[in-house]
Amino acid sequence: MRILCVDDDKLVLGLTAELLRGMGHEVVEACSGRAAAEALGMPALIDLMITDIHMPGGLGGIELAELASRVRPGLRVIYFSGSVLEIPPGIDGALLRKPCTLRELQRVINGASA
Repeated sequence: MRILCVDDDKLVLGLTAELLRGMGHEVVEACSGRAAAEALGMPALIDLMITDIHMPGGLGGIELAELASRVRPGLRVIYFSGSVLEIPPGIDGALLRKPCTLRELQRVINGASA
């Protein structure tokens, strides 16, 4: 599975990408909403997006997922947050709290790919 992983914290991004690669996934890393939007515009297949909810620069995770739904209809989204307790009503996707365990990451990804 090819996963677009988006987080403005480069340490979190790198660690998450490394965990995902260790699970056998191909990972496209983006350190901002803008960089992720560029990746979404590329022709390469993306099966799943994991995105931080709060990112600077005017394009947070929820806005990015809305863009993705127009550019890549049906793309599954997992929101990653250290501060949000639940996804706002009307927003599709799963929520994974930071920090998370490898088991939690696997569980949410497996649920998202079902």
